[in-house]
Amino acid sequence: MKRFALLPVLALTLLTAAAGAAMAQMPSSMPPSSAPSSTPPAAQREEGQPPGPEVRYVCPGATDFSAIFSKDGDLATLTVPGQPEIELPRQRSGSGFAYGDSYYELRGRGREATLTAAGRAMRCHAAGRPGDPPRTFAGPGLVVTLFPDGTFRLRETRDDSNVPTLDLGQWTQEVDGGVRLILRGGLVARRAFREANGNRLIADSGTELVQTAAADKIDGRFRLEGLYRDAQDGGLFTECFTGRTYGVASSGAEPDLEHAWVQAAPSRDAQLFFQILGRFADDGETEVERVLNLKPNATCPPQAPRSAALRGTEWRVLEIDGNRLAFGDGLRRPTLTLDDDGKFTASTGCNSLGGHYTLDPDGLRFIAGPMTLAACQAPSDAVERHFIDALGAANSAQIAATTLDLKDASGKHRLRLEARGR
Repeated sequence: MKRFALLPVLALTLLTAAAGAAMAQMPSSMPPSSAPSSTPPAAQREEGQPPGPEVRYVCPGATDFSAIFSKDGDLATLTVPGQPEIELPRQRSGSGFAYGDSYYELRGRGREATLTAAGRAMRCHAAGRPGDPPRTFAGPGLVVTLFPDGTFRLRETRDDSNVPTLDLGQWTQEVDGGVRLILRGGLVARRAFREANGNRLIADSGTELVQTAAADKIDGRFRLEGLYRDAQDGGLFTECFTGRTYGVASSGAEPDLEHAWVQAAPSRDAQLFFQILGRFADDGETEVERVLNLKPNATCPPQAPRSAALRGTEWRVLEIDGNRLAFGDGLRRPTLTLDDDGKFTASTGCNSLGGHYTLDPDGLRFIAGPMTLAACQAPSDAVERHFIDALGAANSAQIAATTLDLKDASGKHRLRLEARGR
């Protein structure tokens, strides 16, 4: 199997900040916990599996990549745009999932993962909702379909035209008090919707989209732009606004695209910027109808940074009321996980608890339920008290990359957490 230089391609960054946090000293009033955490049975059943059969990982500060996990779970195939595939067999893991060989390692829990090459690591998180079916929302003149890999397609019909406009790009969620769905595409740089009741999207203009019973993949002729190269088993086209790499079907205008690339490419590995008219086939390929333009010196614009998902992510505590936790072997941090049904589970580092949460335009609120009552030895008991008090006071949430901040009604930072990758 062909290898490639992953380190310069992905621009891996060392997690020195996380390593430094592991060595930080915590004030005596906020010591680390030394008792093991209690994990709910449902999380125990799920933690050993990847979040879906096909996952697109977003890696802040480095290059995103895709992973396809075999049905038997024994093989992970990683794809970086424009690079050969990497096949990694499954490894034994104490928790979460792990794949690797002598050079690469992919480890993760839930939607978070760490990719390591030659001992250097980068943190990544799954885009979209891996494993879920596509979801379509429709309203006056606008239809939006969200795909589980974090991409969308859109059909818009304006009052002055009977010809619909098609667009595509990436979707993500932003948490700033309530949850907002953000679309970033080729025609409109940013569209924002407020999520309501799980089945409605409300635009800032007041336009309301309602989820349809069946998904609409919005087939049609898209004006696409991206990087094309000819590979051994066919052409590959990395579309700019979705960030996805598609195989190019041999039908239609594919010979014209390949011929233009051969004439202009300085080497077999070169990727050139093309604008095309194309469709998406059911098998995941792009069918080229017409080559519109070739710009040999152009490239895709940089993607806007995307954050870890609030729900379905295991968040572990970094700071409580501004005090940074220290940890080491055998010491457990408090953790927090929110699901899609308004429930949460948490570990104080000593005891486990669950309950409900609400997240709406008025803010985020946790309502604690049952909690185990194991006796916590010092200093774990102090951490537990501070964690529960801070969680109960939380009123809003904000996410930046893999960091979650919970604030109280006065705006004070009560908890800072990070998405756990391994």
